Amino acid sequence: MEQPEITNPTLWRLLVLIDRTSLRAVALSTVDDVQTVSFNVPFDPTAASMLAAVEEAVYAVPMLTADFATVDVLVDTLDYVVAPGELGDEAAEAAATYCCIADEGDTLFIDRVDTAGVSVVWPCDTELAHFLARTFRNPRVNCRVTPLLRYLGAKNAGGNAAKLYAHLTAGQGAVVDLIAFGRDGHLMLCTTKAVPATADAAYWIAAAMREAGMNGATDNVYLCGDPSARMALAPELSRFAANVLPFIFPSAALRGGHDVIKAPFPLILIPLCE
Repeated sequence: MEQPEITNPTLWRLLVLIDRTSLRAVALSTVDDVQTVSFNVPFDPTAASMLAAVEEAVYAVPMLTADFATVDVLVDTLDYVVAPGELGDEAAEAAATYCCIADEGDTLFIDRVDTAGVSVVWPCDTELAHFLARTFRNPRVNCRVTPLLRYLGAKNAGGNAAKLYAHLTAGQGAVVDLIAFGRDGHLMLCTTKAVPATADAAYWIAAAMREAGMNGATDNVYLCGDPSARMALAPELSRFAANVLPFIFPSAALRGGHDVIKAPFPLILIPLCE
């Protein structure tokens, strides 16, 4: 692949997403509102492990290990638990243990989401976590769903309708993140489901609406993420919800230039949560 170049990394911040099939990264200048470098490194499907695949992808782009001003890494996983923040870390870890989301060799991470009043507890392979810590400059490592919760939690103080946000990815390993807020602005539900087909996404959205106690005639469903997945899904949802709306792209995210809209949505949201 063509190697991206950055003259002075200390004037840039790096955002990295490790999903199940690739490493995706965005570098944003801290001094120029329109400078953005982004790229995608697919994992070798024959790699012996996820750790080996990530190592190979990182070393394929030497720029990634440069001395950036800040580094944020998101790790994609379907296995996470959202616990009320007031319960504390010990109770959150106990909930994760009860749900058996971590395997032997995993380390549990706890992401605090003050804007939604919750903590996200999620497992990361311990060797992968060690690799990230020693390879990147003081990385802040979070679950992929955490920036979505932080941003949406800050935007939902209440209103006339409950809201369900469906964040869609496409391609191999496609998923839908489902985050629902009640009319009072409180988080009602957060989960991620695999969606190999459009019908699967429609099913899980309808199920999430029922679980959150939403009214299909009066409450709102907002679609964000992959454009093609959104266009295919919207007609399907008309059977379950009267108000299916596109999520308005945050104008503040465009400080990196319009090319930033091609980056994974959770990465785009990280700077907006600070």
